[in-house]
Amino acid sequence: MTKVFEHEAMQHAQQKTADDEEINLLEYWQVIRRRSRAILSLGFLAALIGTLVAFSLTPLYRAEIKLLVEPDAPKVVSVDPLQGVNNILFFYQTQYDIIGSRSIANNVIEELGLERQAAFINALPVLQDEPVSGFNAILKWLPASWELVKKSDKVSNEETRATVVEYFLENLSVKGQKNSQIINIAYESPDPTLSAQIANAISDAYIEKGLNAQFELNRKASGWLTERLADLRTKLELSEQTLRNYLNKEQLVDTKSFSSIASGKLSGITEALIQAQARRAEASIRYDQVKDAQITGRSLESLQAVLQNNFVQGLKEEQAKLARSVNELEERYGEKHPKMIAGRADLRETNRRLRQEVKKITGGIRRDYEAAVANETELKRLSQEIQKDARGEKTKEFKLAKLERDVETNRQLYEVLLTRYKETNLTGKSDVTNITIVDPATPPLEPSKPKKKLIIAVALMAGLILGLLLAFILDYLENTFRTPEDIENKLGLPILGVIPMLELEKNYSGSVERFAFDNPQSPFVEALNGVRTGIMFANIDEPAKIIMVTSSAANEGKTTLCSNLALTFSHTGKTLLIDGDLRKQQHSKNILQRNTAKGLAEMAAGKIDIKECILKDVDVGNLFYMNSGAESLKPLELLSSKRFAQLLTKLREHFDHIIIDSAPVLPVSDSLVLGNLVDEVVMVIRADETTHAMAQESVKRLASAHIVPLGVVLQQADLKKMEDYGSHYYTYGYGYENE
Repeated sequence: MTKVFEHEAMQHAQQKTADDEEINLLEYWQVIRRRSRAILSLGFLAALIGTLVAFSLTPLYRAEIKLLVEPDAPKVVSVDPLQGVNNILFFYQTQYDIIGSRSIANNVIEELGLERQAAFINALPVLQDEPVSGFNAILKWLPASWELVKKSDKVSNEETRATVVEYFLENLSVKGQKNSQIINIAYESPDPTLSAQIANAISDAYIEKGLNAQFELNRKASGWLTERLADLRTKLELSEQTLRNYLNKEQLVDTKSFSSIASGKLSGITEALIQAQARRAEASIRYDQVKDAQITGRSLESLQAVLQNNFVQGLKEEQAKLARSVNELEERYGEKHPKMIAGRADLRETNRRLRQEVKKITGGIRRDYEAAVANETELKRLSQEIQKDARGEKTKEFKLAKLERDVETNRQLYEVLLTRYKETNLTGKSDVTNITIVDPATPPLEPSKPKKKLIIAVALMAGLILGLLLAFILDYLENTFRTPEDIENKLGLPILGVIPMLELEKNYSGSVERFAFDNPQSPFVEALNGVRTGIMFANIDEPAKIIMVTSSAANEGKTTLCSNLALTFSHTGKTLLIDGDLRKQQHSKNILQRNTAKGLAEMAAGKIDIKECILKDVDVGNLFYMNSGAESLKPLELLSSKRFAQLLTKLREHFDHIIIDSAPVLPVSDSLVLGNLVDEVVMVIRADETTHAMAQESVKRLASAHIVPLGVVLQQADLKKMEDYGSHYYTYGYGYENE
C-alpha cells in the first residue's frame, strides 16, 4: 500500500508541475465568474464616482490660434546685418518658451484687465497658503457674487500676482506640429469668449514682443554703427594723407605703376640676355667646328656653314665644270696647247676664289662668336645693375604697398559699415515679422473639458481592473478546498463524492444524522449513494468491509456523513456503525436517540460482551450501532490492544459493512492506530472550511503510519458556488424506490 501511495504521489507531483507550466485560462475565467458580482459592483461604484466627478467639474472651453513662425524673418534689404546663425533644432522650442513666459502672461493680463473680469476671477483657486479660519472661513460660504468681490480684492494686490500668473500659465498650451512651422496656442477657461480673447491676445503679445526686440536690437546696432563709422572715417582720412605725403616725398607713383616700370626693365634685359645667350651658343657651335677642322686637318669646305653658303656653292659648281673641261682638253690637246693653258688658268683662279671665300666665311664665324660673347657679357652686366637697383627700390615699394593696403582696407570697412548702417535704419523703420496668423481663435461651441464619457469610462475600467485585481488576490489567498479538483491537485487523492449542503425545511423536526432515512429522494441521499458506490467498487475483487471515516479536525461533518452513509449501506447488507471516538460520545443522543453508557470502550476492556453494546436501529432492520461508551483515560492503549483487534475480527464475521466514526487526525493519534486495523480509510473535508495545510498535514500523518486513504469526501458543499469554480454538479430530482 505504501508503494501505491508513493507512486500516486509521484504522479500527482509530475502532473502538478506540468499544470503549473501552462497558463490555465479556464481557471482565470472561473475566478472572474465566481466573483463577477463583486467585480461588477466595484466597477459600477467606480463609474458612479466618475460620473459624480465628471458632472461636478466646471466645463472648460478651449480656444486655439494657429501661427506660422518662420525661422528667418523676411528681409527688407539684401543683407540683414542682425541675422545670426539660426539653429533650427532649438528655434521652435525657444519660441514655445517665449510664448509661455511670464512676461507674455503679464502683458496679456494687463492688456485684457483679467484681474477685473468675473469670468477669470471666479475660476481662480483659493490660495494654498491662506488659512481658512475666522472671517475667511465665513466668506468661503458666501454667495458667488460676494465671493467675486472677495477674490477681486484679494487678487488686486501685488503679492497675489504670482498666483494669477501661475493660474494663467496652467491653462495655456503651446505646441508645434511635426514637420511643420505651425505653432498652436490654446487657452482654456470657463468662458468660451474669454478663451478666444486670451488666445488672440497671447499671439498679439508674442508678435509685439518680437517686433519690440527687433526694434531695440536695430536701435542698438544703429548706435554702434554710427560710432564705428566716425572712427573709420577719421582713420581713412589719416591713411590717405600719409600715402600722399610718402608719394610726394619719394617722387613715386602708385605701387602698380612702380612695379610695372621696374618689372618692364628687368623683363626686357632678361629677354635680351636670353636671346644673346642663344646666339652665343649657336656661334660657339659653329666656331668649335672650325677649330676642330683646323686641328684635325679636315678641309674647311666640308663645314656646314661653308656648304650652306650660296656663293661657295656657285664657285664649287664652276670649279667642277672647269675641272671637267680641263679633263676633256687633256684628252684632246697637249699641255702646251693654248686652250689647255687657258683652261688650267681659269681652274686655278676659281680655286683661289673658293679658298678665299672659305677663309672669309670661317673668319666671319670667329668674329660672330666673339661678338656674341661680348654682347652676352654686356647684357649680364646690365641685368645685374638693374637687379641691384630693383633691390634698392624694394623697400620703397613695400612701404608704398603697405600704405596703399591701409587706405584700401579702411575704405572697404567704411563702405561696408556705411551700407549696413543704411540697411539697419531701413529695417528698423519696417514692421515686417516672421510670424503670420493662420487661423485666429474663435469662441468654441463645445467644452473641451471635462470629457465626461472618457472620465466615466476610465473610472469604470479602473473599477473593473481593481475588482479583477482584488478577485485574483482573494482567490490567491484562499486556502480552503472548494472543488474536487482542489482535493486532487493539493492532496493527490481521488474524490469519492461531493455531499451537498443540507437545506432543512422549517418544519423538519428530525436530526441531520438520520436525514437519509427521512428524505430518501433528496439530492443529499443521491450523493451518499455515489460515495457508497465508490467505496464498494474501489476493490471489486475484495470489497472493503471495515471502513474508517476520519477528518483533519472536529466539526467537519464526519459524524453526519457516517450516520447517513450507514443508512445507505444498510440497503445493501447488514451494517454496523461504530462510534470510534473514545474521548467523547457522538452517537448516543442524535443517532440512537437515547443515552447509553456501555459501548466500545467497555467491550475493548473486556468488561461486557459484544451483544450487550450493539443496538439495533428501531426503523431500519439492517442497521446496528455501537456507541463509544464511557470516556476512557487511555484510548490509544485500548485501540492498540489485541482484544480490540479480535473484536474487529468477530464483527467482520457478523456484518457485511462496518463503518467506524473515528477521532480527527490532527488533535489525536487514535485514527493512526485504527487505520492499520481497517480495510480502507475515508477522509472527510468540509468545503470552504478545511484548509490545505490541515488536510496535507493529516495525509502526511497517515502516510507516516503507512496508511493511504481510499479517497476523500467533500462535505457540506455549495453546489451553485462550485459551479462558479468550474465544477459542474447539478441537482436533480426524480422518483425512485428504496433499495
